Amino acid sequence: MAAPERPVPAALPEGTRRLVAVAASMVIAACVLYALAKGAPIFVPLAEALIVWFVLNHFARTLRRLPGLGPKMGQGAAVALAAGLIALAGMAAVYSGVRSLLASGPQSLSLQASLDPVIARASAVLGADSAKVLDGMLDAVGLEQLMHQVVMGVFGLVNQFGVVAIYVAFLLADQALFRAKIAALFPDPAKRAEAERLLAELGGRISSYLWIMTRLSALTAAASWAAMAAFGLPNAMFWAILIFVLNFIPTIGSILGVLLPTAFAILQFPELLPVALLASILGLVQFTVGNVIFPRMAGQSLNMSLVVTIFALFLWGTLWGVTGLFLAVPVTAMIIIVSARFEASRPLAVLLSRTGSFEAPPVPAAGSAT
Repeated sequence: MAAPERPVPAALPEGTRRLVAVAASMVIAACVLYALAKGAPIFVPLAEALIVWFVLNHFARTLRRLPGLGPKMGQGAAVALAAGLIALAGMAAVYSGVRSLLASGPQSLSLQASLDPVIARASAVLGADSAKVLDGMLDAVGLEQLMHQVVMGVFGLVNQFGVVAIYVAFLLADQALFRAKIAALFPDPAKRAEAERLLAELGGRISSYLWIMTRLSALTAAASWAAMAAFGLPNAMFWAILIFVLNFIPTIGSILGVLLPTAFAILQFPELLPVALLASILGLVQFTVGNVIFPRMAGQSLNMSLVVTIFALFLWGTLWGVTGLFLAVPVTAMIIIVSARFEASRPLAVLLSRTGSFEAPPVPAAGSAT
């Protein structure tokens, strides 16, 4: 006897399907965020390694374009030279920063308590009520805790150097085999070309953005150091290095780059006029670089709206701490670029982008990371 036919289930209404898709997306997003938060010790060094890898390849391409020795260098030699130069610069910055921090004495460890003389002066000039308001504002800002978090976050990046270096070494070792792996993963030439374009866009945009930020941060740090040295602020080199690092954090880093040196200037100068002048110059440097020079150099390199940038800072800062603040923009940019390549996730990329349009940049020349 023939088995009875099973009834075909009726299709869900369009509205119900959309609700199910939205609910499923929210569950998946929650699971991903939970995994990122719990797996921070694994994912953070890997994300840092990918960014360093992008920068190394971009720097290597730049070295190979230099007149004279550049065209004669192979890709391996250029990457090795780029890695050596970056390592030397990093070690020099860490050494100078640590020495300056130790030389700053107890003020670097008890900034809030060191501001008591300032509050006493304000009490004598403005009255007791105004001094109480100033004291409450300083307590609310928490300069000492903020300073500790920033410094410990920077040292946390340094502590992960060994793990990041291992990841980067393996990425560089496998780099020559990437095209063969892509060919094996995507036998179809059309899909393989699309995957290569995606990798080229990721590498081109992220490395270009980071290279621009490196140069702009160096410019900001140099101009800030000149101002602080001219005013005679002790440990100006330490503050310049800290400003260089903080400038990789959009908006928040610029604010801290003015706020922290100014707080120490209050402790060093008996009069408030030089403090106000120094703060104004530091603020002018940050404003000029961030709002005049950066748009001209970066253009639409990452195509990310300002609201999304601020949201990314809070999101990745919550998930990965201070390290997340440094990685927020590059990681979010990667998500936008990848999302734009798939029809299902393209609306998300449009919402997160600045312009809503996605035009792939030219494929990098030979010797690129892909």
